[in-house]
Amino acid sequence: MSADNGIYILKTKDQYRVAHLQAIDRIAWSAIDGNLQNDGAEKKRYVPTRVVEMWGKCKYTRDRSLAFMIAHKWAGSLPVCEYGVNVIVYNRMWEHIVEDAANYAKRELEYLKKSGKRYWNMEILQRIADGSYPEGH
Repeated sequence: MSADNGIYILKTKDQYRVAHLQAIDRIAWSAIDGNLQNDGAEKKRYVPTRVVEMWGKCKYTRDRSLAFMIAHKWAGSLPVCEYGVNVIVYNRMWEHIVEDAANYAKRELEYLKKSGKRYWNMEILQRIADGSYPEGH
């Protein structure tokens, strides 16, 4: 069985956030459109709602070296770190990512309501949509 985990550094225009994550491919999954990585797009596409779900509660640093030190120390402390340390580049300011996520979460919630489908964590999705997640972003 695969651990399917890694330490992922989110590099935005203004900061770095480090998280231990599993199933990183979720970053491209949309409740509306499914997996956006399979849409034939040449450029990687990330769903802002997933980005905020994955890194929203992480502390940030503006120091690249510190982010990498934290990531490597964390990876070394895990019994298994299948994918090691990786960097995800999202070329937006964090506050804009949070704004984009709120707008997209509203669209996802509307779609889910109309379709009768559910999302695995409706509470977080609703909190992103109403701007209360993450706290103090």
